[in-house]
Amino acid sequence: MKKNLLALDLGKGSLGMALSRSGEFISPLNEVRFPAGHYEYGINAIRDLLMIERVETFVLGLPLFPSGDDCEMTPIVNSFANRLNETFPNIELVFQDERNTTVEASALLHESGKKAKKQKKSIDSIAAAVILRRYLVSIGQMD
Repeated sequence: MKKNLLALDLGKGSLGMALSRSGEFISPLNEVRFPAGHYEYGINAIRDLLMIERVETFVLGLPLFPSGDDCEMTPIVNSFANRLNETFPNIELVFQDERNTTVEASALLHESGKKAKKQKKSIDSIAAAVILRRYLVSIGQMD
């Protein structure tokens, strides 16, 4: 059973994160906001988190068009993945298709009573939780 997983949802100016210590329960974390394109802020936030959390696997959301083709963010995420591998070489990195995760995250937040205007601060971390759940389902660890 995989444990200590950190899901990452990288945006142009944000990084949503969600953690599963047990491999069964998922906790969204505070997302990191930064000036567009300054992805080192995300790397630094992960470094800070790793000082208090044990992480064995990064699950990085891979953005694609609905057709499955690469989109404008795909090469940026691939570059970020390279930085993760260079900076944290002992942590496994896997990709998880993130198509429609923001839509799903928005629906989950709406169901919990958060209107669209109030979702901005947490939607990327909820999307990271959706990414992590999808990954755990894909490896047969969750239903």
